[in-house]
Amino acid sequence: MGQEERPIRFSYQAKWISSALIVVLTIWLLFAVTHILPPFIGAIITAYLFNPLIGWLHRRTRIGRAIWIIVLYIVAFFVLYSLFTALWPRIVQQSRDLAANAPVIIRELTIFFEQNQTIEVGDFVISLAPLEAQVIGLIRDVAGWLSGNVPKIVFSALESVIYLLVYLIITFYLLLQAPQLKAWSRSLIPAPYRREIGHLGYQIDRVFSAYIRGQLILIVIMSVLLYIPLSILQVPYALVIAVASGVLEILPIIGPWSAAGIAMTVALFQPVTPFGLSNVALAVLLGIIYFVLRQIEDHFIIPNVMGPLVRLHPGVVIFAILAGGALAGAFGLFISIPIAAVIRILLSYIYRKLTDQPETPSDTDQPHTAAQQETVTGEVALGSQG
Repeated sequence: MGQEERPIRFSYQAKWISSALIVVLTIWLLFAVTHILPPFIGAIITAYLFNPLIGWLHRRTRIGRAIWIIVLYIVAFFVLYSLFTALWPRIVQQSRDLAANAPVIIRELTIFFEQNQTIEVGDFVISLAPLEAQVIGLIRDVAGWLSGNVPKIVFSALESVIYLLVYLIITFYLLLQAPQLKAWSRSLIPAPYRREIGHLGYQIDRVFSAYIRGQLILIVIMSVLLYIPLSILQVPYALVIAVASGVLEILPIIGPWSAAGIAMTVALFQPVTPFGLSNVALAVLLGIIYFVLRQIEDHFIIPNVMGPLVRLHPGVVIFAILAGGALAGAFGLFISIPIAAVIRILLSYIYRKLTDQPETPSDTDQPHTAAQQETVTGEVALGSQG
């Protein structure tokens, strides 16, 4: 009689070696194809942001996910096309003007600092010498970025079209198959640990979704709120400064101060000032406006948009920003805060395991409504119908 067939089973060492090889080869592959990753990364982020909306519409209407995704594409196309045709020419023109006038602004700044080495505020004397290199360097960097990035297309026309098609196709399939992908990732977790790991994943998802969606909303809100006073005060390049200020809001602590510095510097040297204000008074007024809007953002907008999910000490925030910028440039600056929040969650989880502590109620916090619970665990059944 033939020998009994037995399945191949990996030893403990073989499992670790196989896992390590897979990780190493995956990292090597990602580094080797870095130049083609942007459309895939963009598709993953877009699908992550809009999947809750598609899932909600699908549950409410019982209409297939594919239909709602097509509707989303159509609406997004018309919105982006309208914004592009209305705002893009002005942004490009103002960006070119600002970049072209940067040498004049830098020269006038140099003269200003030479003539005003100190400022007296009551009994205090403030030296402006340490600020000179920082402010001039900031203006030079912004002008260089505007002249090198805004008016130009990064890729060739053909390559841009290919990348756009890849982005749209990948986004479509990620949104269409999101429930199946969620069920597949859940099935990878061994059954005895599925609930516990699911709780941990839910906490991480809450941080990422709240932060990313909140930052995108903040960019729009702050850009609009800042454009209004900049226009009223007739500050040159108001649209570019407002949009840049909104984008800089994604950099906690550093971004808002940089945005205010740009606006105040431009106002300090604009040729014509409104309402009989001097250039210094106009710059101070803009500083006050930025400060007030920042307080409104911190105390009203952020708590309602993002909630208390990203709980980090200010020192940790500063370290995370610097580390993210050093490791991954501009993209690292954007994701540094949610990554730090996720690390906090993971370290807290590991600490409880090392000390055999039970999970706290906030750690096991789950959606309470039926619709929310269905989003986390039960969307697969509905998704298979779409």
